[in-house]
Amino acid sequence: MNRFRCLVISFGIWCLTILLFPPFSVGEDSEEEPRLPLAMEVFLKKPGKHLYELHVHLTNISDEPVSVDVRDLPWNPTDGSTWLSATRLDAHKSPIKQNIPIGRFGSQIVPLVPGESIQNRVALNPRIPSLLDDIEQAGVQLQWDCPPSDLKFVCKPGSPNTLTISKGDPGQPDVYSIDHQACVALESRIGLIDIPQGHDVLFLLASESIMTDLEGMTSLLLEVDDYVQRCHPSWTNSWAVSFVTDKKFAGFLSEGENRRYFAEGLWQEANIGQYSSQIRTLFRFQWIKKRADTVYLSLFPFQQEGGT
Repeated sequence: MNRFRCLVISFGIWCLTILLFPPFSVGEDSEEEPRLPLAMEVFLKKPGKHLYELHVHLTNISDEPVSVDVRDLPWNPTDGSTWLSATRLDAHKSPIKQNIPIGRFGSQIVPLVPGESIQNRVALNPRIPSLLDDIEQAGVQLQWDCPPSDLKFVCKPGSPNTLTISKGDPGQPDVYSIDHQACVALESRIGLIDIPQGHDVLFLLASESIMTDLEGMTSLLLEVDDYVQRCHPSWTNSWAVSFVTDKKFAGFLSEGENRRYFAEGLWQEANIGQYSSQIRTLFRFQWIKKRADTVYLSLFPFQQEGGT
């Protein structure tokens, strides 16, 4: 009888212990950082002959605004993110070596309203030096986890987490239907001077008055966005604009006569603004200390209202 009583008491103490101090499995003492409700989609694109790249879209799927830091974005090389794996489609499914860039990005928070997306590209040719040989001889499979273990995002439901480039892929670039006559008219309308080859950057002729008129600037940038979508469909929604007051100053600082103009102080006066669609920011008069400022300017709500 005493033995039975001892068993009952022991069982009761065990139950009380379980209730007060529930068991935990290995690894639960360090909880995983909550994921952002940004659904990730990845698309394979061919911008040129034998050129391959991934377009990555992150879309806010929640009912509330979500903020993301640019240094956490999958196309930025911070800490050499390894979210993407590549496999040669030979008999051994050999892993393919990647040149994963390592760099540091300053913290820049981008708020995304419900339904808004932030996009950019990952160039595969420089990332995988053997890519063309691997495609020619065996084919290549690209894969990432869902959700990606190396990133803070989730995968869009139903979105694939593998992409395949078949053996002997001809490498022909994607074909788009572009109304070139309409594009010429749009170029004139937005004041386009130049688009440097290999860069999603537009140099526009603009006046100082448009820089101080945010309503007018928003209208202009919406026209730029319309031009990009219609005339450069291979781009993502991450592009940039440089505003100059004189055509001769258009171009990067390292190009042409710009170094001389910079030394003379002329380049700084002519370069009156920059806009980055990725971080939704307008930089005004950045070379003039007393006038320089930044303005957050997202085109997304206006695009929604306009139905674009």
